[in-house]
Amino acid sequence: MHGGRHGTPPSHAAGVPMTWLGPGLFLATLATLLVETLNARLLSVLTWYHLSFFAVSLAMLGMAGGAVHVFLRPDRYGPATAPRALARVTFAFALSIPLSHLVTLVVPFTAVERLSVMDVLPVAVFTVVLAVPFVLSGVLVTIALTRVGAPIGRIYAWDLVGAALGCLLVVVLLERLNLTSAFFVAGAAAALGAWSFHRAAGEPRAWRPMAAAVVLAAAALANAGPTGLFQIIYPKNRQLWLQHGANAIARWNSHSYVTVHRPGETRAFMWGPAEGAERFRTTTAWLVIDGEAGSPITQWDGRRESLDWVSYDVTTLPYFIRQDGRVAIVGVGGGRDVLSAIWAGSRSIVGIEVNRIILDLHEGSHRTFANIATQPHVRLVHDDGRAWLTRTDERFDVIQISLVDTWASTGAGAFALSENGLYTLDAWRVFLDRLTPGGVLSVSRWFDPANVSETSRLVALGIAALIDRGVERPADHLVLAVRERVATLMISTAPFTADDRRRLEEAEANRGYQLAVSPWAPAAAGPVVDRIASSRTMDELLAAADDPYFDYRPPTDARPYYFNMLKPRALFADVAIASEGALGGNLRATLLLVVLLGVTSALVVLMIVGPLAASGRPPLPAGRFALSMSYFAIIGFAFMLVQIAFLQRFAIYLGHPTYTLSTVLFSMLVAAGAGSLLSERLPVGGRGRYLLVPVLIAAALAVTAVALPKAIDTTITAGLAARSIIVLAFIGPVALLFGFCFPIGARLIAGTPALTAWAWGINGAFGVLASILAVGLSIWVGIDANFWIAAGLYFLLLPLMPAMGSDAPGRDDHRA
Repeated sequence: MHGGRHGTPPSHAAGVPMTWLGPGLFLATLATLLVETLNARLLSVLTWYHLSFFAVSLAMLGMAGGAVHVFLRPDRYGPATAPRALARVTFAFALSIPLSHLVTLVVPFTAVERLSVMDVLPVAVFTVVLAVPFVLSGVLVTIALTRVGAPIGRIYAWDLVGAALGCLLVVVLLERLNLTSAFFVAGAAAALGAWSFHRAAGEPRAWRPMAAAVVLAAAALANAGPTGLFQIIYPKNRQLWLQHGANAIARWNSHSYVTVHRPGETRAFMWGPAEGAERFRTTTAWLVIDGEAGSPITQWDGRRESLDWVSYDVTTLPYFIRQDGRVAIVGVGGGRDVLSAIWAGSRSIVGIEVNRIILDLHEGSHRTFANIATQPHVRLVHDDGRAWLTRTDERFDVIQISLVDTWASTGAGAFALSENGLYTLDAWRVFLDRLTPGGVLSVSRWFDPANVSETSRLVALGIAALIDRGVERPADHLVLAVRERVATLMISTAPFTADDRRRLEEAEANRGYQLAVSPWAPAAAGPVVDRIASSRTMDELLAAADDPYFDYRPPTDARPYYFNMLKPRALFADVAIASEGALGGNLRATLLLVVLLGVTSALVVLMIVGPLAASGRPPLPAGRFALSMSYFAIIGFAFMLVQIAFLQRFAIYLGHPTYTLSTVLFSMLVAAGAGSLLSERLPVGGRGRYLLVPVLIAAALAVTAVALPKAIDTTITAGLAARSIIVLAFIGPVALLFGFCFPIGARLIAGTPALTAWAWGINGAFGVLASILAVGLSIWVGIDANFWIAAGLYFLLLPLMPAMGSDAPGRDDHRA
């Protein structure tokens, strides 16, 4: 259904009625894509955001394994038995969806601390549990397309439309229901598909899948309440912060899983508490995102004079020097930064929040509890912070970004889908342009004075943004203040003044903050930060940030991995890395990437390569066999390099990974499917026009690598609908050409039917491995490197394609 193959393989049986067959396949493929996209959201909560991409790998692995299973067993899935087998397998697929999901809810996904058997085994078991539905889906789709004798064009259209709709439906379901209810809906859809196949095969027990569909639909509705009957209890390998009915609200959408605890009186929470902060007490309801990132919703009576306590947090420091101004806050969360801006007497405050649930809390259930939405000078905006600031003509005295990531990104390095684009040079260029003369951009991040921390990279990003603006003495425009585990970086469009110095030094003396970097004293944040802060040119900055084991370079949109600072060589060197904090998370995430590559490689051997090898090599010359398999390996590998690159590029552009995943899968599926159908009109063999296909693909990828960054910069101000159209415009032509590749290859080897199973299996196997390797390539080289490598791989097809069909005459026909 997706991946490197979009063929229309031959069918081998006398017909089954399309009245029931087409709708059955439509429902089954809809359920498959629903589960794939929902798994991406599930994995981002259960583990770390970077594991979202693994949902794509699992789908490819299962689908390829299922297809190989069918191709190697022609007797079991022959003309007489295929219709009934299709009905039974689809029913098993429907039951596997909720069962697999419920297992993932109750079994913790353990973190990988080292490469030991007991670290690797849970990952392997978890992978198998998630892969089971896709294996069954691969079996049923292959049977439907190749074994039941249906008109291939019509049945393929049902397959394509169902899968495409499944990509889009996930966003609607998560906005209306919760994650588990959405899985139940997917199971119900698959059960209805099984019912259709039972009717098509004349099976007498069609009531069973219909009953399963009714039960699953009822379970979806019953679980759709404010807290839900089924909840995730082991996010990030730990139990939820509070249990036993502590959650007053639990809601899902395409952005996140949000829980809100019942309020209680506690010591006032501070990110970086100043001296004397311990005397304040507040009533707080904790807001928790994806089971890990917490933000306090503090009860407030609406009086400014009762907010003195917020000034005892290092995140409030910009308001000591910029009061009574216009403020923009990126990431409203529980509302702490809004309260700080109100305390400072800011005359207008814009709070920009990408998550609709959080704004609903402030404007609905917690409106009179938090009281920030009741203030006439506070405006809450539902939008991506960077996109809104790019579009607006307003200018601000303070733009504040406090600990927006979520912590799940910080710990894992946000390997694939989650990097939000706030911490790149391209983004900070926008932020500084939206400041008034002398305005301040304030960014608070985690700080660890005893270990390597992200503060070094934060300062490098600030210095780079100032150099990018043409500032001759960046150090005069930058202040870094720290308190305990949090650092607040302030950069200004103008040099900090003597009055700024007086106010900040008073805060340092009265509140215990440390001005670790400032224009008025030698830097005292450690040798790396000190070197970076003194840089005056980009070359000096890159030299100061150079390190064999840690990446301190300022991130860009082409390499937006601010949170991933660990270079691969650090894994094999005797480098001290603290177990806690960003670097410890980087280490665990990198080890997990290695483990995933190993686990998936083993499963590829067990499910695909092993069965193919056991079946024996097809009876044809070894050279032609090797060339043919190289062709299918290349198109599978290159396809996934490009798909992962699109996911990573557009996650920043569209604003959130789940919407991006749905949009990218939908557009690639539809366009590649159209290309597959069009390929039937292209003669193959010899040195005909079909050889233009890899050339056109390579050219399209080169154009994409060059033009896409510029297009994103130019159109980032557009609305979501317009940006989605831009995404389709870039993906469509490339994916359309991708759709030609597998059918062309299948026709070139059509004289040797035994090669078909090998082609599907090798294509899927290399696609699975590429989806993991592409992530590492993006992190340590750059996202666009995937486009360039894929372009080179497609050029390699030119000498392979004529040789694949060289000993099979008559390849200029239109046989599929």
